[in-house]
Amino acid sequence: MTLSLFQPISIACLLPGIFPQVALFTINEGKHVLYIEETRRFTEADRDRLLDNNISTMYVRSGDFKEVSRFAEENLPLILDRNDVDQTSKSEALIQTSSNYLRDIFSDPENSQDAERCKKLTKHLATYITTDQNISRMILAMGGSSPFAIRHSMQVATMSMLAWSKLFPEKSEDLVDIGVAGMLHDIGMSLILSNVVEDIDYWSTPSVDQIKRHPIEGYVFLKKNAQYNDLVLDAVRHHHERYFGGGYPGGLKGDEIKISTQVIGLSDMYCTLITDRPTRKASTPEEAYKIIGDEDNKCFSTLLFTAFRYVIKFDGSQ
Repeated sequence: MTLSLFQPISIACLLPGIFPQVALFTINEGKHVLYIEETRRFTEADRDRLLDNNISTMYVRSGDFKEVSRFAEENLPLILDRNDVDQTSKSEALIQTSSNYLRDIFSDPENSQDAERCKKLTKHLATYITTDQNISRMILAMGGSSPFAIRHSMQVATMSMLAWSKLFPEKSEDLVDIGVAGMLHDIGMSLILSNVVEDIDYWSTPSVDQIKRHPIEGYVFLKKNAQYNDLVLDAVRHHHERYFGGGYPGGLKGDEIKISTQVIGLSDMYCTLITDRPTRKASTPEEAYKIIGDEDNKCFSTLLFTAFRYVIKFDGSQ
């Protein structure tokens, strides 16, 4: 078998006794080695042996991955509540379930109609953000092997929630909706492009006119087909508006743009810049800040940009 026939699964997702009865593999010198046959369940002894050997990732056959993904998402509260695995493994499980959800909605936008599914995932992400001290590392590592559309949406959701929790702690009741808006802000791209879940840089593939359709396409689709509130819908529609003008689709300026939408828009631009893309290398955080704050091309209010830069640190000190 080749590497493409397998998918990784965090050890945090392997709940003894109830994990699906599928074959589990380790990897050795680039080859997948059978660890547990599908004829028996994963046990406490199996878990302890993996932990003793510092193994944090297992592999399943691609044909079993959908079942495993569904199990992980349904049991995420149990996974994140475990005391026998470290925070890194838990964050990997959270990233993996979020990545699988985004792959579902970008592959078939109809899946975004299940608003409760998105909210449940985002609530778990919100809890992680408010308790873990290494969110910056998590953001940079998110979905390293995922297509740009998936890893970018995960990053924007996490970055927006992190910024919101620090800048507007008095508005904590909106934190989950901020995350939902970050997850779904580019859903319109999947309505324009048929191959958005492939590893393409969708900012350079379609025409400018196509790109500029994605906020309104996403807004109309979600408003018609799902139950999301005004904060989410406004962010999907207006995250490309610019504080000093020149944005789209409405050409809004200043306080015409909701502050929640401004946070999503700023996180969107920042995460785009700090992420490797097929057509360009990632900027460093300092390079990204310089580009965003360029006096000749101001996109965001000076107050918001300064506050965002202050609270978003990538030196591990946050």
